[in-house]
Amino acid sequence: MAIAGKIKQVSIFMENKMGELTDVTTLLSKNNLSIKSINLAEASDFGLLRVIVDDAAFAKEILDAAGFSVKITEIFAVAIEDHVGSFNEVVRLLSENGINIEYTYTLSNKEEGAFVFKVNPAMISNTLQLLRNSGVKVLDRV
Repeated sequence: MAIAGKIKQVSIFMENKMGELTDVTTLLSKNNLSIKSINLAEASDFGLLRVIVDDAAFAKEILDAAGFSVKITEIFAVAIEDHVGSFNEVVRLLSENGINIEYTYTLSNKEEGAFVFKVNPAMISNTLQLLRNSGVKVLDRV
């Protein structure tokens, strides 16, 4: 049973070469998968593309079949109010409770801004509970 608040993110290891990102987005588009969030981090020769799509398992299946190295990771997203210090409030809450943030990136839709967070998988359920108990709006999907 899925725990409310956990979101599946698809991470794709890619070569840093012309057309590689287009190859991924074309595969997703041709298979009717909508990108809800995307983050690309690069090193000199390789990059790590993180995407949230409608169906992470299906995305992994088609990307694996195309020869990409793909992993599904559980992350979560929280709504962030539009005022100075709102992101810091969430980060500080996690830090004060011994929860290390492995990475974070922004996400937005028509209704509100949000941040995606990756923490130790063993800590995610407790982290979600802490955030909810502290009045932070945890998104069930993006």
